[in-house]
Amino acid sequence: MQQRAERPALPWDADELPRPSRDRSVLQRDLRRWGYCIIDRALEGDALRSVQRRLMEQAKAERKLHNLKNPANMDPVNQWVGMLLNKGDEFFQLIEHELAMSMIEHLIGPDYLISCVDAQIQHPGAGTMPLHTDQWWMPQPEIPGQPAPRPADARRNTGTSLDPRPSRSAIAPIAAANVMWMVTEFTEEGGATRVVPGSHLAGAQPDASVPHKIPSVPAIGPAGTAFAFDARLWHGAAPNRTSNSRYGITVVGCGPQFRPLENYARGLRPEVVARCSPALLKRLGFSAWCGYGHTGDPDAAVTAMGENALGVLPQGGS
Repeated sequence: MQQRAERPALPWDADELPRPSRDRSVLQRDLRRWGYCIIDRALEGDALRSVQRRLMEQAKAERKLHNLKNPANMDPVNQWVGMLLNKGDEFFQLIEHELAMSMIEHLIGPDYLISCVDAQIQHPGAGTMPLHTDQWWMPQPEIPGQPAPRPADARRNTGTSLDPRPSRSAIAPIAAANVMWMVTEFTEEGGATRVVPGSHLAGAQPDASVPHKIPSVPAIGPAGTAFAFDARLWHGAAPNRTSNSRYGITVVGCGPQFRPLENYARGLRPEVVARCSPALLKRLGFSAWCGYGHTGDPDAAVTAMGENALGVLPQGGS
């Protein structure tokens, strides 16, 4: 009798991978070990329903208006809805969620900035997203005497690594972290995000070919679940083979010395800025950090807009 060839051993034990939890210490431990954690019941009841309703209404209206694509996923069936903070107060509860945002603070530090709040929607028929990291732009450590890539030459989806195991040499430190909110149920058939456990320590960009050449696991859960992850983690959306759309929202935080994905100081609507507290405006990049990002007064609690910034003065200052 012919025996079937054994499948190669996976680089992780499935029984040890993260499980849904609300225990802060468990979540932090999973983040450190696996590069991601699963937050059980992050949104429930009216809070969840309000986000679902507002996002679905906005997404439906925007599909009729335009077909702008997120540079991270150019699949024509995938839909991206950006700058959600302009599109409903319902979305502010995501960046004000204490437990979820504490995961970003745990990884990045207390002065992190909000980089983006946007929706990633896998409509029926959406295809496989290449494996990637959300920190593809971070320069790698330089080895003296060897050529190093220039930071501004970085491009998405150019990775070639097939080895997700921890590197034996120095790797780039974490600079960003993500919370993906499962606005609707995430299932393996419905396009759930797939992750490569432990790959946040590989120190390389994953092979970007489709279908994936690297083993991964689906991040699945009922609507209202969230999973936080290190931006160096290898991940990508799976194809949606169902008749229902999969709605997710990403909230990314980054170090204050890095450029956020969404430019809130320029693009946040005036009425939205007016409803933000000084602390939230600081989180959205309206304040200088160690002098960086100022508009004339490095110590201002909120930087001055162009029309209020100091300009040319008469000779002698009179």
